[in-house]
Amino acid sequence: MCLVSVILRFFSFFPSVIDHDESTYLEMAREMLEGKVLYVDVIDIKPPGIFLILSGFQLLFGYSIFFIRLLVTLWIGLTAFLIYSSGMLLFRDKKASVAGGIIYIFFISTWSFYGISITPEIFFNLFTILALWILLKYQSAWRYLLAGLVAGFGFIVKYFVMMDFAAFMLFFIFLKNYEEGRKPGFFKVTLQVALAGIGFALPFLAANIYYYATGHFDAFADMIYLAPSRYPSAFQPWRIIRYTLDLHIRFFPVFFFFYYALFDKRLRKPEISETRRLIIPWAILALFAVQLSGNNYGHYAIQFMLPVSLMGGLFFHSERPLPGLLGRFFHGRAWRITLAGLLILVASLKLEYFFRHDKPREIAAYLEPKLKPEDVIYTGNYHHILYYLLKKDSPTPYIHRSLLTVPRHLHAFGIDQEAEFAKIIEQQPLYILTEKDYPPNIMKDYIDENYELEKDFGDKVLLWRRK
Repeated sequence: MCLVSVILRFFSFFPSVIDHDESTYLEMAREMLEGKVLYVDVIDIKPPGIFLILSGFQLLFGYSIFFIRLLVTLWIGLTAFLIYSSGMLLFRDKKASVAGGIIYIFFISTWSFYGISITPEIFFNLFTILALWILLKYQSAWRYLLAGLVAGFGFIVKYFVMMDFAAFMLFFIFLKNYEEGRKPGFFKVTLQVALAGIGFALPFLAANIYYYATGHFDAFADMIYLAPSRYPSAFQPWRIIRYTLDLHIRFFPVFFFFYYALFDKRLRKPEISETRRLIIPWAILALFAVQLSGNNYGHYAIQFMLPVSLMGGLFFHSERPLPGLLGRFFHGRAWRITLAGLLILVASLKLEYFFRHDKPREIAAYLEPKLKPEDVIYTGNYHHILYYLLKKDSPTPYIHRSLLTVPRHLHAFGIDQEAEFAKIIEQQPLYILTEKDYPPNIMKDYIDENYELEKDFGDKVLLWRRK
C-alpha cells in the first residue's frame, strides 16, 4: 500500500508550494520547534494537531519538503493498510479489503485539490480508521476507552472527527447489539458511552490544561472557541448540492463501486449486511461534516473518502462476478496489468509538478547569500514558504499571506490591521515581496516611501529592498 502511495504521489514531492495552507503548516511547525508558542507567537484558527505532527516530523527527520511529503505519503499508505485490516475484520474477504485500501490511495492522490497537498484531513483519517480497527479487533469494554482516545487525537487535528466517531458509537453500542438480538442494559450502555467519551475528551482536555498552566489560555480560547464562530457561513442549499455532485462526477468510478456494493442484492452474507449498517450512518455523518462549515474546499471531502473506499472495495468481493468489461480487466492476472496501467496514468498526471518552474526556490536562492542572520524579510502577499526555505521567522504571527489583507480573515481573527502592520514596520524588514497589485493599506504606503525595486522576477513578482 505504501509503495502504491509513493508511486502515485512521487512527482508531487518536488515543488516548494502546492497549496498556501500547506506552507503555513510547515512554517508554523518550524517556528514552534524554535520555541514559538502556538496561538501566541504563531497564530492560526486550526486546532494544534497538524502543527504538532509536522513539528514531530521536522524534529525527527529534518526540514526537507521532499522528505516531509514522503512521510505524509507513507501516512496515507498506513491509512490504506488499516482500511484493508478493517475490511478483513468486517467482511473477511482479502480481495475486497485490498481493493478498499487501493481505492483510498487513488481517491486521495488524483486531483490536486482533493488530497495532494498536506491537509488536516489526511492526518485525522488515520486516527479515525485506527479507532474503527480497535473497535472491530477487540471485545473488551476497554476498547471504547482506547478507540475514544485515538479518535480524540484526531479531534485535535480537526473537530469534525466527532462525526465519524459518533457513527461508530451508534453502530457498536446500539445497532450491532440489536442486530444480534441483544438489548444492551442501561448500565452497559452508560459504561461504554462513558469510556468512549472520556477517551475522546482526554487529548483536547490536555491541550486546554497546557495553555492554562502556561498562562496562554486566553489566546488559545480566542482561536479555538471564539474565532470559528466569527467566520460567516450562510446556508446555501444549491452550493451544497453542486459540491456533492461535483465530487461524484470527478470520482465517478469510485462512487459507482460504492453505490453498486451498497445496493447489490447478490451480496447477502451477514457480515456484508453488518458492514452496510456501519457504512450508511458513517457516510451520511461524514458527508454532513464535509458540508458543515459552509466552506466547500475540495480537501474537506477526504473525510468522506474513508467510508466510501471501505464500502467501494466490496464491489470486488471474491464471491461476486464483476459486471461486463470490468470482469475482463480485473480477472486473474489482468488486474495486475490494469493496476499498473492506472498507476502509470495517474502518476504521469503529476509530471507537471516536476517540470514546473519553482519560483519561490529561485527567489530563496537569490536572497540567501544577501541575508545576514539578523536580517528580517516580509513576504507580503507572495508565497510565505520563503520563510521556511530561508529559515527566517515571519515578522508577524499571522503567517498565511491572506490573513492581514482579506476582510473576512481580519474579522474572524480579530486582527487590528494597522497595528499589525505597524509591528512589521517597526522591525524594518530588509526585503519585502509583492505579487501583482498589493492591496492599498499603510504597508503599501510604507513600501512606496521607503523601498526601491531590486529585482523583477516576472509574473508581477517584485522584490523590494529598504533604501
